[in-house]
Amino acid sequence: DTFNKMLLELKSQRNEILSAKDLIDERRRFSEAVLAGVTAGVIGVDPYGIITIVNRSAESMLAISASAALGQNLSAVLPHVGRVFEIGRKSGKPVYREQVTFYRAGAERTFNVQVTIEAGDDGSEEKSYVVTVDDITDLVQAQRSSAWADVARRIAHEIKNPLTPIQLSAERIKRRYGKVITEDREVFDQCTDTIIRQVEDIGRMVDEFSAFARMPKPEMKAIDLRESLREASFLVEVSRADITFERIFGNEPIKGTFDSRLMAQAFGNVIKNAAEAIDGLEQKDGSHGIIRIQAGRQNGAIRIDVIDNGKGLPRENRQRLLEPYMTTREKGTGLGLAIVKKIVEDHGGRLELHDAPADFHGGRGAMISIILPPATGALPRGESRADHERETEKVGNGV
Repeated sequence: DTFNKMLLELKSQRNEILSAKDLIDERRRFSEAVLAGVTAGVIGVDPYGIITIVNRSAESMLAISASAALGQNLSAVLPHVGRVFEIGRKSGKPVYREQVTFYRAGAERTFNVQVTIEAGDDGSEEKSYVVTVDDITDLVQAQRSSAWADVARRIAHEIKNPLTPIQLSAERIKRRYGKVITEDREVFDQCTDTIIRQVEDIGRMVDEFSAFARMPKPEMKAIDLRESLREASFLVEVSRADITFERIFGNEPIKGTFDSRLMAQAFGNVIKNAAEAIDGLEQKDGSHGIIRIQAGRQNGAIRIDVIDNGKGLPRENRQRLLEPYMTTREKGTGLGLAIVKKIVEDHGGRLELHDAPADFHGGRGAMISIILPPATGALPRGESRADHERETEKVGNGV
């Protein structure tokens, strides 16, 4: 009897252990499903800073592999996130947040990093940590764009009104007293011309800010984007005989529903920027400026790349070039790419800034990419072979 009783107790304990194990497995699977489904990146970290959990969103967002990251120190895998983690751990706060900007997958992104401290279940001082990461790049840029649009409206109202009377007064002074003044006439003419010229420059800048603030709503219609690209590139090409233009489109039309005028404006701004990036750049190897414009379909989307062998883009704060009044040129207004970004986003697309590919004439220069979503009237999947049968049209030195 005693032996049978012991067997029953062992069997009961075994069943309890199996039930507990099943419950733990079920909870683990549920937790994994929840972590896999959340849009935020979630990283579990032990008391020693070692990564224990990485969800799918963190893999995608931070361009890391969970299998490679597990068991590694957070600061070694993600230095910027690791720095925030160390500050949060030392702060003693249950929750610590910080906004950081760094490069991932070749692009500068802004993240909101939150460190949450989880105390041990047994009440011990040993703690674990949950680091959540949200990509807020688009939100930050949208806030800045909205603020700049408001600034633009104020500039147009407060500054533009006095410009006309200033210019007219300077012109009147020049006409009325230009023939009377005999002493320092050259200085007089230089001063009045400077006033007129600077007023015109300010007026142009204000007009561009106003245009940015009042970008018209796209009027969509079915078009072939290749025509807009040809038109935009030709307008730059006719004035730049020193640059070779390479056009790589496709044999098939790139059809979709777009605003042809706005798309031509966007393409024109990007191509003009590429030409200006080549200005004044010494070609040490004796080569000349080259701009390549290529368009086609990629993973169902429409992709347009404008590549130049100019001075390239700065690595630091590169994404800020998409904001109004951010420019690397001495006389630039910094609105060209901001307007392009607005037009592209109004069409449901995105604008990307990259270095020129390594196989493009030595890898020097920049590549501006416009990615547009699959549009109405897109060609069927069967066209993929034609996508690769590209015709190359090279036009050099004004020919």
